[in-house]
Amino acid sequence: MSYKPDARWTLTAAARYSGKQFNTLDNSDTNADTYFGTSKFFVVDLRAHVRLTPELTGAFGIDNVNNERYWSFHPMPQRTYTASLRWDL
Repeated sequence: MSYKPDARWTLTAAARYSGKQFNTLDNSDTNADTYFGTSKFFVVDLRAHVRLTPELTGAFGIDNVNNERYWSFHPMPQRTYTASLRWDL
């Protein structure tokens, strides 16, 4: 979901959910929270984007705000911060 309070700012929130999954054909997986396992998860991501000048934009984001620990064959990253600055000619 994105919200644009004015012409400069865009605020975005996203949610990802995955229920119980299996990696074997007969669904006999016993431990989803290990290597080669697949966990169920619910993750929330946030991002703010701002146009500073007509040529310069910046953004800051937080992925996995709730710091969920989950596996999909290997451990997925927990809370991650991103920042960007972009100059368009």
